[in-house]
Amino acid sequence: MGASNFDQATISGKNAAFQQAVDALRKRFRFDFVSMGITAFPGAPLTWLYSAGETSNRHRRISLAPGHGIGGIVLKTGKPMLFTDIDSEMDPREYSSYPIVFAEDLRSFCALPLKRADHVVAVLLCAFRIVDPSHAKTFRALIADELRGVFCGLEVVSEGFMGLGETGDRSETTLVDISGDTSFAGVRDTDETGAPKLLRGDLARAIGAQEEERRRISRELHDGVAQELLTVTFTLQRLTDHVDAEGADILEEARGGINGVLDELHNISVMLRPSSLDHLGFVPALRSQALLLEKTYGSAIRFEGQLSLPRFDRALETQAYRMCQEAMTNACKYSGSDVVTVSVETAGNWLHISIVDEGCGFDVAHPAIKGTGCGLLGMQERANQVGATLSVESNEHGTRVTLVTPMRSSEEGDTR
Repeated sequence: MGASNFDQATISGKNAAFQQAVDALRKRFRFDFVSMGITAFPGAPLTWLYSAGETSNRHRRISLAPGHGIGGIVLKTGKPMLFTDIDSEMDPREYSSYPIVFAEDLRSFCALPLKRADHVVAVLLCAFRIVDPSHAKTFRALIADELRGVFCGLEVVSEGFMGLGETGDRSETTLVDISGDTSFAGVRDTDETGAPKLLRGDLARAIGAQEEERRRISRELHDGVAQELLTVTFTLQRLTDHVDAEGADILEEARGGINGVLDELHNISVMLRPSSLDHLGFVPALRSQALLLEKTYGSAIRFEGQLSLPRFDRALETQAYRMCQEAMTNACKYSGSDVVTVSVETAGNWLHISIVDEGCGFDVAHPAIKGTGCGLLGMQERANQVGATLSVESNEHGTRVTLVTPMRSSEEGDTR
């Protein structure tokens, strides 16, 4: 392990000191929220380990790859960030790209890289949940008077502040309304709304083509790019006995960076088309997706019930998985709920699935267009393709998405 790394022994020995420093900082400046995120080695994800003023433990479950989220961006670029009014400086549709903002309802923050031996090994985040002109002065005092270039023995980077527009991190894309009517009621009964029948046919073909393309790209990432990177790590390993101590540190850093890329490729592959869906079935694939969402957005996802059949019709597995993936992702990204419950059960030849959160809810009749994915329109079209009934109920107490569909075993269905 290189000298720039936070190994487990270091973390254990510093636990109390780090937490006390975070607590003192919040008390001294009356911040609403202060957190210190650390990374075990270069290229590894950043986790918010030490916090004060948190509203829940949701943020502690977030694991940010370098370049993703506020912590990941600061970690990768080595530059600090300062926002005194998020609502005016950031597009609200992009809040979900920065899960700590969403998880803790932050409105004003300063994020500072913390270095050791010229490597960013941690990030300090100090924030308020309201907007006030005095916050800019508070952040300046924090940097100039309190920290003075050092926090917990680590070098504080306080020059070259950047805005979100400079990060190049744009994982969210605005969805274009192609129907002219995004109401869920309209999707459920296209005849009454007058939506063109051509639209549904086009959407069905687009969904089918998208699924095949997802499978192809996922397979290429796993069998091609990932395998090539593994070969590079083996080559680096062979150099270990031929370099000095400084060279060993550089090799360790390189391996850490490659491992970080491999983790990111795995996450992308799971989002595109998890191999577990093809090889193990619906529930294992859904659990794999849930683990990824927990690390990304911090909401805990709990599973209830079980299936009477380990596998069922391949087309139904795919469409049910995509609908659940969309519902779980939306709940984690937009609801603000700390817990999302997924219930899966079979009754006779019927499959019953529900995804429930206790978040802010939304207007089902006129849902806002957010993020990527198939949305309500695509979910309903997937349900139509497998003869399922999809319903969405939402109010200020939370949202419930329910899917009820006839099912067949994999031996009876199409296994292509």
